[in-house]
Amino acid sequence: MDNEEIMKGTETVEEIKTETEVATEAVSNDDTKKMKKNYGWFALAVAIFGVAVTLLQLFNTKLLPPIGYKLFNFDVTEIQAFSFLNIIIPMYVIGFPILALSLSKMDKVKIEKNKWHFGHYLLAVLLMYGMVGVGMIIGLICHFLVITPLGIPFSDSSALAELILNSNPIWRILTVGILAPIVEEMIFRKLLIDRVVKYGEWTAILTSGIMFGLFHGNFQQCFFAGLIGGLFAYIYIRTGKIWATMLLHATLNLMTSVVTVGLLTSLDSQKIAEFSAITQNPEYMTNPALQQQALDMFAEVGPGLILLPLWIFVLLALVIGGIVAWIVILIMKKIKIQKSENYVKGGMKYAWGNVGMAIFIVYIIATFVLTYLSMAMAFKMQ
Repeated sequence: MDNEEIMKGTETVEEIKTETEVATEAVSNDDTKKMKKNYGWFALAVAIFGVAVTLLQLFNTKLLPPIGYKLFNFDVTEIQAFSFLNIIIPMYVIGFPILALSLSKMDKVKIEKNKWHFGHYLLAVLLMYGMVGVGMIIGLICHFLVITPLGIPFSDSSALAELILNSNPIWRILTVGILAPIVEEMIFRKLLIDRVVKYGEWTAILTSGIMFGLFHGNFQQCFFAGLIGGLFAYIYIRTGKIWATMLLHATLNLMTSVVTVGLLTSLDSQKIAEFSAITQNPEYMTNPALQQQALDMFAEVGPGLILLPLWIFVLLALVIGGIVAWIVILIMKKIKIQKSENYVKGGMKYAWGNVGMAIFIVYIIATFVLTYLSMAMAFKMQ
């Protein structure tokens, strides 16, 4: 074979390489465009969903009082059930199905299903509480930094906490413990991840967590919600089981809304003060009537006085155990992230660098501002 033939062969190889590179670049550009489109459309849909739900809730609080006075001679919005129904109906009954329908035409992938054992669940609960503890500390610091210049006492800075503490357990369990985990996991895990995970698992996990945290609209919740949102996203990607993240989410919410709130509400400060006054009476040790009265009162307040410190100890143990578990997992490099054929390098800039996500961020900023302004206005009106 002479030199001319060798040169021709080399040129042919170079042409093949060039064509391959061009084809690869075209596929990559196509994936980048689809990635931006999918993230952008999802973010836009969630922003519209959030605005629509908020407007409907405000409309209900303005429209229903005059109707209630006319039909029943009282303000129906003052009924405790109204506050929960004004969450359930606009968000879960009306808003979520429309949101899911608006995303139904987007291309998506089926997440591979893997086994999920009870041991995995227990470990996930531990990891979840480690994140909750760290996130709550960060969130409370940021929350204090915002409310202090506004002159808002911490006790007046959480309408949601006040609603939960003073609510009927049935409504609390239904809304916070059951419906919220189901709907929120469907939105921020399944509806999002099914449509974007093929472009990069890390980007899907980070975006799922960040959007979930920000959607809560306040600093008290956004940090721990963002952290556990990322954990839930990773678990969904690895297991393909959305019920697993729903179960974890429900576990956290029920432990808070049922156990913690139940123990807190069992502590009647007036009865505790009366019990203390009886036991400190000089005649208590010699007066059987006072002793019986103290025993009867302790039967009401005693369980809370004993169980609440024990429960707080359990929660602290879970938080500390979770932090230790995270340290071990990170040192042992147990978090496995896989790359798909459609993986887009530098995916976060495409996931967040689009019009839909920009609108979502504007919506989030407005939500945070309105949340804290409403706190300040409510405090000044007292």
